[in-house]
Amino acid sequence: MNHIDEKCTSGRVAITGLGIITSIGESVSEFRQGLFAGQCGIGPVSLFDTSGFLCQKAGQVKNRDIESLFETRETRRASRCDMLGLIAAGEALEDSGLDLTKYDRNNIGIVMGGGAGGMLSWEKYRRASWSGKNISPSLLLPVSQCSVTDFIANRYQLAGHRATISTACSSSATSIGYGFDLVRSGTHSVVVTGGSEALSELTFAGFSSLRQVDPEYCRPFDENRRGLSLGEGAAIFVLEDFKQARQRGAKIYAELLGYAINSDAYHMTSPHPKATGMINVMAAALERAGVGVDGVDYINTHGTGTKINDRTETKAVKGVFGNKLAGNLSLSSVKSMVGHCLGASGAIETAATVLAIEDQIVPPTIHLDTPDKKCDLDYTPNRSRQRAIRVALCNSFAFGGNNTCLVLAKVDA
Repeated sequence: MNHIDEKCTSGRVAITGLGIITSIGESVSEFRQGLFAGQCGIGPVSLFDTSGFLCQKAGQVKNRDIESLFETRETRRASRCDMLGLIAAGEALEDSGLDLTKYDRNNIGIVMGGGAGGMLSWEKYRRASWSGKNISPSLLLPVSQCSVTDFIANRYQLAGHRATISTACSSSATSIGYGFDLVRSGTHSVVVTGGSEALSELTFAGFSSLRQVDPEYCRPFDENRRGLSLGEGAAIFVLEDFKQARQRGAKIYAELLGYAINSDAYHMTSPHPKATGMINVMAAALERAGVGVDGVDYINTHGTGTKINDRTETKAVKGVFGNKLAGNLSLSSVKSMVGHCLGASGAIETAATVLAIEDQIVPPTIHLDTPDKKCDLDYTPNRSRQRAIRVALCNSFAFGGNNTCLVLAKVDA
């Protein structure tokens, strides 16, 4: 038996498994196809009544009867968020080729990003109780942000480090960073990490109150943008010690070189006007990864589709790379296709970055027809583009100024 407690400590971290479910694809192969085709997954919401909100559209996962997959005693009380996470985790672990029966599962960690979680279950409970129905309080069990982490850990008996991280919209990107630390340090040779999020009335109400939603679809970096579109989904990764992955002949999607997190310490919703937090987190991530500013080819932006965020991120990229190098970069926003998936957005966008590295294709920013003159970088409008990508950044810049930047690299065969 191969015990993970006989740890490899190469100090390098490989991504050997990937699972994903979004509005443009309910598996890695479907998501890959939709991503590079520039498919729009933003459309009418059927999970609840949206007529009272400013926007009736979102990136809803809609082509699968998810609940029919979860009729076992184990998952009967799972929320929609939990179900999405379980689907992605199952694909990621199968994709990794790891035979879990050969490992000491006390030494397999799990770190997940937390968002609104099971809020949709709470809303179902609320509506049923208000109507006078006799409703089981068990609907409230998955409301906790750690619910999806617990469901995945329990299903696969992952008994090592278990953590759920909540840093707003950067939660799942931050969780990937923590997973990176656990593997790089030799604490665990395998960590399952990522994030899951489901749509809810609460998130619709919150963003409607901010008046930062586009009634049609989000169009990052476009002059005519009116705000973001919400979305849902999950993306899960298997992180593994690089040496161990090589020894067992695993497929390695990409190498995670490093990351950084920081805070603007400025405002609950707005980024720092001088982009100091964004600049500092990208610079720190590159330094920790050992990559110079001239070594980056692609940036998967946070790219929400709100004017202040898009313009501040553009300013930040120029602040890190300088005008000349920034002008040579390829950038794009996946939110234009799947919407803003809140707690899962960092993981979903990391998945897009990983596939861009693997296929050497820059995914597009769709709906970008009239570029904002203050967002004057190459945001890959409307069509994907072939490009050699050796190193890429994935940015997650969340409410509260919670910034995370991941650095990923192509691995030569």
